[in-house]
Amino acid sequence: MPLNHADRPLILLVDDMPSNLHLLVAALKDDYRLKTAVNGAAALELAAREDRPDLILLDMMMPGMSGIDVLKELRQQPETASIPVIFVTADTSEQSQLDGLELGADDYLTKPVVTAVLQVRVRNLLQRKRIERELRLASHVFNYSGEAIMITDRDNRIIDVNPAFSRLTGYSLDEVRGANPRLLSSGRTAPEEYQAIWQSIREHDFWQGELWDRRRDGSVYPKLLTISVVRNQRGEIDFHIGSFTDITRQKNVEAEIRHIANHDHLTGLPNRMYLQAALEQTLAMARRDKSEVAVMFVDLDRFKSINDTYGHAVGDGLLIQVADRLKESVRESDLVARLGGDEFVVVATGQDIRNGAATVAMKILSSLSTPYGVDGQTLHSTPSVGISLYPEDGATVEALMKHADQAMYRVKQAGRGHFRFYGDGGQTV
Repeated sequence: MPLNHADRPLILLVDDMPSNLHLLVAALKDDYRLKTAVNGAAALELAAREDRPDLILLDMMMPGMSGIDVLKELRQQPETASIPVIFVTADTSEQSQLDGLELGADDYLTKPVVTAVLQVRVRNLLQRKRIERELRLASHVFNYSGEAIMITDRDNRIIDVNPAFSRLTGYSLDEVRGANPRLLSSGRTAPEEYQAIWQSIREHDFWQGELWDRRRDGSVYPKLLTISVVRNQRGEIDFHIGSFTDITRQKNVEAEIRHIANHDHLTGLPNRMYLQAALEQTLAMARRDKSEVAVMFVDLDRFKSINDTYGHAVGDGLLIQVADRLKESVRESDLVARLGGDEFVVVATGQDIRNGAATVAMKILSSLSTPYGVDGQTLHSTPSVGISLYPEDGATVEALMKHADQAMYRVKQAGRGHFRFYGDGGQTV
């Protein structure tokens, strides 16, 4: 696709003979933007402008300031030192060419100029300079990138790594050159996952995802890895390029957000949303294993009176102690959650769950009925506990929660400070 005129390379043509300039302009005007100068001083002034030329075609033999003198000036100024120069001259002597090459001339054209040769030399030089710029940029990105970069050959042997790789992994290039990247593996990635990665690379020349790696010092960390390939003209893979970053901080933030979303801010216990999901999973496992589940509603008696009398700070302190006592009263495998206010839920699983739930309920009654010390105040409260059982009292989360809640209210109606199973009618324990 042809370039817009403004995007075309700019070439400065310098010659003291208007006829020579005319020939150069005619040969190049269709493909490039052009500026002309008829002496060295004008050439230097145009080259120093903000719109600097991408290439200068410079007549070597000019009166006053020769092309050699112009080139010396160009190379001495930082803003023009890197502009490529092609000398155009009728002097074909080796000494003449040597003088220019020593000053940094990039090529020579002899007069009379052959149009086809001129066009090819200009195109090739501009292309070479563009590639050199891209290589310098790529080298800068490779060396100064904040991401670790690793290059492997077609057999996936490491051939180069950048400084960020060494900073992140602790390995120098000499330590990993020729090795397989599996030396970084943490052992947490299943073979099936690696197979899926390589299938994506073979089919799409690209893969991106998260892996766990191990540093040289043995520490393990999560990383976001991107792998792409470089293929040759035959379509064969010559290189694999992997770039990755440590995402430990991101993972920690995500975990903190999940914790906040799923846990009560006051007690640190799982909240209603977490309980819903966990109980769904527990019931699914119970159906599969033909085991039993107990859902226990725990409500503090006369908590509102304590909160109104002593204030919310004391009430919050009481709830924190209740949460701690509940955790101490249940098994490690049981779940304790706070629904809100003074309402808590315990979920227990296992065989003969009725007797197990009764044992836990007795511990809860004993523990939560012991006086509390909060901000110098001695507080007294008892729990009312309602229990529903899977599968006899319900097969869904909604049914079990509803029936445990109903059982708890019947305890309160019967005098508080006891526990009751939903299926036991009016009997409390």
